[in-house]
Amino acid sequence: MAFDLNNSKVWFREQFIDYKDAHVSIFNKTFMYGLYVFTGIRANWNAETRELHVFRLDEHYKRFLHSCRIMRFKQFPKLYTRERFIQAVKNTLGENNIYEDIYIRPFSFIDVEAMAPTLDEDAFGIGLYPMGNYVADKGLRCNVSSYTRTEDNAISPHVKVGGAYVNTALTKYEAVRLGYDEAIVLDAHGHAVEGSAENLFIVRDGTLITPPVSANILEGISRKSVIEIAKDEGIPVLERNIDRSELYKADEVFLTGTAARVAIVSSIDDVEVGNGQYNVSERIQSLFKEIAYGFNPKYQDWLTTITPASHQEGSDPLHPLSPN
Repeated sequence: MAFDLNNSKVWFREQFIDYKDAHVSIFNKTFMYGLYVFTGIRANWNAETRELHVFRLDEHYKRFLHSCRIMRFKQFPKLYTRERFIQAVKNTLGENNIYEDIYIRPFSFIDVEAMAPTLDEDAFGIGLYPMGNYVADKGLRCNVSSYTRTEDNAISPHVKVGGAYVNTALTKYEAVRLGYDEAIVLDAHGHAVEGSAENLFIVRDGTLITPPVSANILEGISRKSVIEIAKDEGIPVLERNIDRSELYKADEVFLTGTAARVAIVSSIDDVEVGNGQYNVSERIQSLFKEIAYGFNPKYQDWLTTITPASHQEGSDPLHPLSPN
């Protein structure tokens, strides 16, 4: 049976409840001020082996924990070890009997009603959402956005925090309004740093180039994975600033992210990328998908594999407030 969001279960305030009952007040600080930390994780269903593969769960836990620390969220680091976080994700999948591709959304939010944007006690939850391709695999038409990427000393791009996505929303809205699929965003120095919500790669003379983590970018888990895959394949990788003009000179351009996976760009500001051949990008894209669905044993340690027998409803109960 296909996943039904409206009849799904969510892990919310230390218990499983119906999705339709997961509410916050209109005066909740998260609703009013965007005081919300999250990560997005893909679980990919392999119909041949009848296994669900959760992609790089350890890495997502580490980034989520770092986000909570930067935002001074104290309850999640106190209550959730790596093991307890992983078990919470597994149990959420089990409660919903997932046998298909699914998007997992762990989140922590300031669970206080008050008319002030201060940091108080946070609560944790996990929801699931059906998601196919967030953007097209290839043929993306992009513009260079008029909006600038937020700086680390304002709203840190190293944190996946709700309020920061105003920048993303405006960037994406502008691109679509102008007839494009996606946007490339510059930083305050005029360097190309990201898509609206994706990491950026270009290929020049066979070398894969991506901005460094110090360039006001999210430390993307898909980005990290692509760098590791490329190095394993003998593809040179260079982390450095990318000038805007290089976008028009690049042989290939692609974006990466949990939602986008590996998405190939065909034009930027109506200038065709390279000669229309995407050999490196397609190679990376194919390997990434093969790994994510469990077809490449070399990268098995990137996956948390769940079989139907191991995620039946009620298995391995996660006790509220249990430290492990």
